[in-house]
Amino acid sequence: MTVATCTQPENIGNKASTITTIIFDVDDTLYDVGTGFTAHRNTDGATSFMVDKLHFPSKESAQVLRNEYFTKYHSTAKGLAVAEAEGRLPPLPEGVTLPVGQTKRFDPEDLDEYWANSLNFSLLEGPNPKCIETFEMMKDKLNIVAFSNGPRKYVSRVLQEIGLLPYFPPKKLFAVNDVLPYCKPDLDSFHLVFERVNVAADECIMVEDSMKNIRVAKSLGMKTILVVGKGRKQANRNNDAQQGADDAEATKAGDAPDETDPAVDGRNRCVCLFTYILNQLSYVVRLSTAVVEVASEVKTVLKEWGLL
Repeated sequence: MTVATCTQPENIGNKASTITTIIFDVDDTLYDVGTGFTAHRNTDGATSFMVDKLHFPSKESAQVLRNEYFTKYHSTAKGLAVAEAEGRLPPLPEGVTLPVGQTKRFDPEDLDEYWANSLNFSLLEGPNPKCIETFEMMKDKLNIVAFSNGPRKYVSRVLQEIGLLPYFPPKKLFAVNDVLPYCKPDLDSFHLVFERVNVAADECIMVEDSMKNIRVAKSLGMKTILVVGKGRKQANRNNDAQQGADDAEATKAGDAPDETDPAVDGRNRCVCLFTYILNQLSYVVRLSTAVVEVASEVKTVLKEWGLL
């Protein structure tokens, strides 16, 4: 595995701060959090790998460790790498040894291959025509980039299943393999992506479902769009749509979307205007909010910002 290193090119800081680039997270951003796919990946998908490849004694014990490290690092791949470094993997069974030349038991490439070939991608429900329409509108206007904490083959498979892979050529697709030992929300992981795409942070929009990542993106000077999931926006919340999303959020504790967070661009807020002279009425102005339920709605925000 190649270890990523980060430098800051001199020309990056000198660019004009016009929006040129939109960076999308993938999981629970480009498909809906309520599909059941994330809950599947973060439970049976992760624990089956840990039992089959890392020799955990049970899926239950694997889930406990996976949840502990995912809460800290927001990436199964980085979490397992750190768990091994900290001596938290179970001992190898009697008679089992590492292949000649291999010094570490966990290799992110193994997880990548396992997920790309073993997960139930039918849960993603295939391409979304409205989402594809949005990308068609963006492709000639903005530089489109994907940045995921998932491993590369897996991320490519997800994008293929939902019909969006053509919009993310290899040099515009960044997975955890490309930025380790960092991952979102580490600052260095963002800087690596900026460097390789040759953009400054304030030229970029970050589209995310993760509050940890949204907050870091905002601290770097990016504009932000929060994806909350179908039926989960406060203005039209639908409790019937919650179970699949709740199952997914339970596997990534402490990171549920919060559209009131200051890191979300254009969140609803009130500005009192002067009392109208004729009848002493006061007016409330509500600024447009960059909170969407699904990725296809991003086009509405971009239009409001004058980018489409």
